[in-house]
Amino acid sequence: MSHERTSLTAKKIARFMVLIDAVPRFAGLLPADAATTAEAILRASGAVAQRHIDMMRAPWTQRFYEIAEAWTARGQLVWFGLRKRWMADAVEEAIAAGATQLLVVGAGFDPLAAIIARRHPEVTCVEIDAPATAAPKREGVRGAGFARTNLHLCAADLSKRSLGEVLRETPWRSDAQSVVVAEGLLMYLDVKDVKAFFRAIHEHTGAGSRVAFSYVDGDDAGQPHLGTLDWLIRTSLRLAGERMRWGIPPERLRAFVEEAGFFVGEQVDGAALQKEVLAPLGLPEEPVAAYEYLAMVERAKARE
Repeated sequence: MSHERTSLTAKKIARFMVLIDAVPRFAGLLPADAATTAEAILRASGAVAQRHIDMMRAPWTQRFYEIAEAWTARGQLVWFGLRKRWMADAVEEAIAAGATQLLVVGAGFDPLAAIIARRHPEVTCVEIDAPATAAPKREGVRGAGFARTNLHLCAADLSKRSLGEVLRETPWRSDAQSVVVAEGLLMYLDVKDVKAFFRAIHEHTGAGSRVAFSYVDGDDAGQPHLGTLDWLIRTSLRLAGERMRWGIPPERLRAFVEEAGFFVGEQVDGAALQKEVLAPLGLPEEPVAAYEYLAMVERAKARE
């Protein structure tokens, strides 16, 4: 994944949040305040032209995406909304269970940390992303009026600096119960870097800490496989210079994270979220094109 320019995927996902918010039948899908906060950050960041943000709320754009999905796979847009909703709920549940810190790695223009910092002033919130993405995000947060004393945005390339080194520049405490979010990140890393990520998180979080993340299926060699959307998504990402590198079968995740001292607390897929989230919104038959799985893992108590 290129660190030389602002992440195209990060900008795309933020704009998708605005689009989801503009679709009437998706009302209530995204976490509260997520779309408006993301839009304000994106507008103030200067990373995306204002007209490209405005068009996300245009009726013709909604129609375009409906047609595009009809030709590929319906339910891709709603999956992004479900993923955002699950991540936000996982963080709130972790805070309710005692977490006093939030770390979002590869944050992009996601509004989660800004929202949590505002909603929970007692929680230390830290974001880390590559400088080319973190710099405009910082401007966006400041310009939109979301800066808080408990919100720390770090511009750092974790392929060149250790997680511990970056965290030492913030008020982060490595012995505190925390919640870590790695949404849409791990599949872009090599397997050795994914293993190093979990070891680093274990080293810099306290007992009872949780990690909420998304991942994709993979073959025996750890190569990602995205089902029916495999060729489409992987080709578009390669063209954007953001190639996927890692995947793992869901049934092998437990053994994988146990090596780093975690146990699996929850694993969900699109079908589960269709029942848990869409059905209560009156959308039980809404198609979901989920090419990822979502998981929450917790530090194994036996290793404390």
